[in-house]
Amino acid sequence: MRIDDALKGEAEDVFEDIGLNLSSAITCFLKKCVAVGGMPFQLVRQSKHDMLRACLREAEEAANDPNEPRCTDPTKLREFLLS
Repeated sequence: MRIDDALKGEAEDVFEDIGLNLSSAITCFLKKCVAVGGMPFQLVRQSKHDMLRACLREAEEAANDPNEPRCTDPTKLREFLLS
């Protein structure tokens, strides 16, 4: 398999955090594909309008969640968003 090195490294970090190596994670993915008879998630092309609507819905949910962190300092918010 040819996999972009940066993507592979990021994925390996994620899998390491959950106790898997890349080979085990790929094996899990392939077994799930066989079990469900296809991809284990939906593959769809979203329009920009649909993506924006989903982002706005997610932002609204976060804004109404009292457990979400709050930021009232615009400078800190900008630093967070651009980091």
